[in-house]
Amino acid sequence: MCDSKEVEFSLKVMINKEKTKVLFAEVDSHFADILLSFLTLPLGRIIKVLNNHYGDDKAASIGSLSSLYHSLVNLDSSHFWTEGAKHTLLNPRSSIEDEYKRLKLNIAEFQPTKYFCCSHHSKSNRFPSVSVYYDNIATCNISECGDEMIEKEENEKGCKAASGDGVFTINTTSFIITDDLSMLPSETGLFGIIINLGITDADKAEASDVTFGFTEILGLLKASLISQTPLSDLILNISRQTNLVARFESETSFNQIENDQTSASKKMILKVVTQISTGKLLYVQAKDDFIDFLFSFLYIPLGGVKHLLAGRACVKAVNNLYRSITHLIDDEYFKTPNTKDRLMKPNVTHGCISDNHMLPLTEESLPDTYREASWFSSAKFPNGKGHYLKGPRTYHVTDDLTVTPFCFVSILSSLNKQKIAIYDDVKEVELQIGLKEGLSILKASLTSTSALSDTLLNHTSLKQPKAEIKV
Repeated sequence: MCDSKEVEFSLKVMINKEKTKVLFAEVDSHFADILLSFLTLPLGRIIKVLNNHYGDDKAASIGSLSSLYHSLVNLDSSHFWTEGAKHTLLNPRSSIEDEYKRLKLNIAEFQPTKYFCCSHHSKSNRFPSVSVYYDNIATCNISECGDEMIEKEENEKGCKAASGDGVFTINTTSFIITDDLSMLPSETGLFGIIINLGITDADKAEASDVTFGFTEILGLLKASLISQTPLSDLILNISRQTNLVARFESETSFNQIENDQTSASKKMILKVVTQISTGKLLYVQAKDDFIDFLFSFLYIPLGGVKHLLAGRACVKAVNNLYRSITHLIDDEYFKTPNTKDRLMKPNVTHGCISDNHMLPLTEESLPDTYREASWFSSAKFPNGKGHYLKGPRTYHVTDDLTVTPFCFVSILSSLNKQKIAIYDDVKEVELQIGLKEGLSILKASLTSTSALSDTLLNHTSLKQPKAEIKV
């Protein structure tokens, strides 16, 4: 695995005359591969990597995702079917880890895949039987075999990229990257680059050589999610993180998937509690199925989120990176014919989708050598595909997706401390959450620390006059 923190990249950068903005940078294919790899990382893995590097207190807050992940860390393991279920959510894997391990610099901290192999059937080519879960599965479930399951670890693959091979892009070209992460092959030509990337004042720019290492790459990952000008932020140490996100639009069209909804599609019930005088969302009372759904955000790759949201996720830099793949970089510059599609629509890893999923996600298929894995049930989902959380159980969810077990006494105490008149100024409304609302919450979670207000307060049911709640 090529994860050496000694690896460095040389960037040729053009900076405006006032030294207030990076116009663009020219990078090699290895750097371009790492930038594109951001789209393959699950959201929870991004939060984990940034927290590990910067520390929980110093890591930038990524919308409501940071507080959601922190809630998962703090939620007692007794709420989950197994410790393995919580571990899987805290450490989501990528469906294209083999490619990721071949990057010149690996920031994702993926560990080798562990699996359980039947001590009897694994010796036969006819029954290459394995389980790909982390759980302690004691015996084989094939027919009446009952042999002991042996834990094994996948062998590491060599780092071919370091010796010159490309991973996502061909290694014979360089790329131009703008301050807001639009990317185009250098071979496009002078005016093609200037026009397509909207570069201005290039005739007044000054050239500079810049070195990026492990710390700078992590900084670029962080800045791509919170800034409109990530290159300027890092190279010139200029932060423009204010006014990052345009006003949230809850009515955004989400691809064609919303049109494919049927009346039989999954719905979840929430009790939304608001303050009448201010219209402020106080909290949401939810069952374990909704919390399972929220935690599912953590294993969705960033590129998968972009696909679900039809390329609109409010984060301009990530939008531009995704658009570069779909509109600016021709197929001939990608390593294989299916690379482009895998970056645009990365699957989630095999076995992570629970019964409470609502979003149209696709799991990565197991390799042919693991084709008998379906004969095993995972302790994560004891009866096959199931739930992460035990239920029925009720939870308290705040506006920034902080999840805690529901405690009636704590809620009353909090309302009293805020001097909110419980009998006269509190309203409770039951809402049905379907695919449209689920996608809206996912979108808001990327950029907003008030994800629930942004998506639920405009709901028709909340706009209608309601009787005050009697708590």
